[in-house]
Amino acid sequence: MNRRRIFLSIQNISILIGLSILIIIGTTLFFQKKKKPYIIKEIKIGNCDHIKYASAPITPSKKLNDLNDLHLLHAVTNGLKQPINTNIEFDTEIDELIKKNVLVEVTENRFYKLKSLTHSHPYLIPEAVDMLNEIGYRFQLRLKEKKYNNYCFRLTSLLRTKETQNSLSKRNHNATEHSAHLYGTTVDISYKNFYNPVNDSIESSYEGVISLTKVLSEMREECKLVVVRERKQSCFHITVVVCKPMMR
Repeated sequence: MNRRRIFLSIQNISILIGLSILIIIGTTLFFQKKKKPYIIKEIKIGNCDHIKYASAPITPSKKLNDLNDLHLLHAVTNGLKQPINTNIEFDTEIDELIKKNVLVEVTENRFYKLKSLTHSHPYLIPEAVDMLNEIGYRFQLRLKEKKYNNYCFRLTSLLRTKETQNSLSKRNHNATEHSAHLYGTTVDISYKNFYNPVNDSIESSYEGVISLTKVLSEMREECKLVVVRERKQSCFHITVVVCKPMMR
């Protein structure tokens, strides 16, 4: 009888151990599935030396305080030949501008999201879209290297017409009438908050701000863009620097 009790006890303990192992394995697999590490696919980045071959004068800098004159210099040199006057004119011309590859529609991807645009249209010159994708790639790469949460940054303003720029100037006295946004070379990226793809939520992130700031500082030093931090609007105002080695 004692032997039978001992056998049953050992059998019960074995069952309990087996169940415990199954629970541990199941829990581990559940959390691994839930917190799957994000993979950053590489993008093609041009190897043109912007410091030597920028289409307009620029010198390397780590500071994010470029004046409007420098933004306009690169915008006028590389962007639309003439700003679009009205939103009706934009609707009339946009198809032809896309067909000629003068402008490209900016659509959401794994790097960035579009905020509701009230005074601009989601179009940029091709080089500016390439710049955006490089910012996004380097931003997410830095987040991963630092083991921060994954985020997408948000675009708050892109191509403007004279009509929308004038309307904005009336509402915001700090907004200049002659903006680089008129040329399709310039974009505003918010640092007030970011999109979290895991939670499908918009949230503020100190880690996101310092990572984005670092990437922009590096790319400014490489002369791939000109940028100023607009504190009142909580955004980075960024204009692409186009590299054209055959020009010199």
